[in-house]
Order: sequence, then C-alpha cells, then structure tokens
Amino acid sequence: MKRILSSMGVLALLLLFVAFLVNFGSKWLPKTFSVQDKADEKIVRPVPTAQAIPYFPDQTFRFPGKVKAAHRAELSFQVAGQIEQLNLLEGQHVKKGEVLSQLDQKSLIYAVKAAKARFHASKQDYERASQLFQEKVISKAQFDSAKSTHEVARAELDIQEKALADTRLIAPFDGLVAKRYVETKEHIAKGKPVLLLQDISGIEVEVQLPEQLVARGGADILDQLQVRFDACPDQAFAARAMELGMESSQDTRTYALVIKLPAPADMKILPGMTATVTGLIRDSANRTTAGNAVLVPVEAVAFTPDSRAFVWIVDPDTQKAEKRIVQVGIMHGDNIEVKKGVRAKELVAVAGLNSLNEGQRVRPMKEGKKGLEG
Repeated sequence: MKRILSSMGVLALLLLFVAFLVNFGSKWLPKTFSVQDKADEKIVRPVPTAQAIPYFPDQTFRFPGKVKAAHRAELSFQVAGQIEQLNLLEGQHVKKGEVLSQLDQKSLIYAVKAAKARFHASKQDYERASQLFQEKVISKAQFDSAKSTHEVARAELDIQEKALADTRLIAPFDGLVAKRYVETKEHIAKGKPVLLLQDISGIEVEVQLPEQLVARGGADILDQLQVRFDACPDQAFAARAMELGMESSQDTRTYALVIKLPAPADMKILPGMTATVTGLIRDSANRTTAGNAVLVPVEAVAFTPDSRAFVWIVDPDTQKAEKRIVQVGIMHGDNIEVKKGVRAKELVAVAGLNSLNEGQRVRPMKEGKKGLEG
C-alpha cells in the first residue's frame, strides 16, 4: 500500500512540473534562444573563393593564299623591231642593269648617223646665221629660220638616239625570269611584252579577306600572322599584313589582302605556290561588348531545380553571401565562361554552395586555412 502511494506521489510531482513549464516556461525559453541566435549572427563563416577573371575570346582565322613576287614587271621594247638577242630561260636569275634582250640595231644606227649629220650641218648654219645677223647682213626672219632648223635637227637626233637605246632591254632590279613571251628573230611591235621579271628577295602571299572582317577593321585587326607553304606545311613563318585592296571580288565579295614575309633561306619559294595564312583577330570593338564575360572555376557554378545556373558572390566588404543567376558559356579547361551576371575581380564561392543562404554572414577563406580558422 505504501509503495502505491509513493508512486502516485512521484507521478503527481511530474504532472505539476509539466504544468509549470506550460504556464511559465514560455517566458524563459525565448530569452534563451534569442541569445543563441545573436551568437550565430556574430559568426562570420569563411568560404573558399576564387576571383572572376576577364575573358576576351580571341578568334582565329585560316585563309588559303597564293604566293606572288614582291615586285614584278612585264618588260617590253619601246620600239618595234626584230629580236636579235634573247638568251634567257624561264627561272633564270638576273642582276639589275643586265642586258636581257636586244633588237636588230642596223637601221637605227644608220638613222642616228643621219640625224647627227643633219644636226652638225644645222649647227654650222645656225652659228653662221647668228654672226651675220649680228653684223646686220641678214634679216631676223632668216636668223629665226636657221635657229628653228637647228633645234629640229637636235630634237630628231635625241629621238633617234633614244630609239637606239630602247633596242636594249635592261633589268630594272635583281630578279627571276618568270615568263618568256617571245623567241629570237621574232618581229615584235612596240610595247609587246617580252619577259616577266619577278623580284623574289621578298615574298608576298595574297589571301581573300571576307567583307565582314573588312568592315570590322580589315588588316588592322589581324595579329600574329603566320604563313605555312603547302610544299612544307610543318614550317611556319612570321609575316605582316601589307596592303588591302579597295575593290571586292564580284563573285566572292572578298577583298585581296597582301601578306609579306622575307624569303625563307632554306626553301625555294616561287610565285604561284600555295600557302595557308593563320592568325588571331584582334577586334577591339568586340572586346568592348564582350568585356563583361569572365572565367570562374567550374565548381563555382550550381543549378536551380529549374536548371538555371547560379553562383554565390562573396563580398568581403559587406561580408554577405549573394545568390546570383548567371548565363554560362563554354568550358575552358577547369574554368567555365560566365557571359552575364558576374563582373571581373568579383569573388565567387567554390565550395559548400548548397549550405549557403541569401544574406548569410561570410568572408573569403584565408589561403591554407580550414574551418573557422580560415
């Protein structure tokens, strides 16, 4: 009987304690939790971060090209005649000032002799007339006639001497005979091409530039040009853009761009050979519009349930976490391009993304540290 009464007493005490908590405990418990909450608010969680770096997507280009001589000239005689001398072969090297071809000079030599005779005769007549005019023996009209005859004779001599000189074709520069159009003993007209001479001390490669690149700056936006000749594609040669044509091709709507480079010492590159020109497009206008793009580590990007990409921005000044929806691009090694949503040099969280909350007190974790010590 005593045991029963004892058990009933303990039960009564428990009931009284529960009633006390229900009636009076609510006044104490909020105070206890609010203190805990304030303690949590003072804790600034360290978060591993990485800095967003600017991303400028340099575009590459690759154009087929054709080798042309740096300097070329079609040589012709300025007088008609029969070719007397032409001992050159295509592909033969010649020196500046060398006689390349010569016409039959017989008739012109006679013409020069006759012109010289007329010149000397007119000179004597002019000198005699000048003396007589001073002595007032002849009229001024007679003197003027002698003077005019002498000047005409001198002009005719100059013409004949030049014609004789023009029977010799002289190399205007060191070069290579690329084409021979005529043969010895052939009679040619004035101005008809005889030889095509090309200067191969420097090499030019002509490529066709699309009108879209021309509109964006043409040769000015091309950088790090390299030329590979199809005859030896393993070797690349640095080159530079020289001249951009101002008239487009009607068929392809492209513009001729001339790329220049020194002649390779260990290769015989001839006009007409094919080549490939590569390089980068340095587009300043495109950089301005694409300047908002950045690269961040792949682990900094997470996705919402509806597949929207986001990152956590860690602001060291406000010490708060900010969830930001972003637009991502392609992968670049361990990084990913963020096209919109993150500015260069901003810090993004790279770990613990699922445990962060909007506005949570955070700071960048110190390098080499872990936990709250970071």
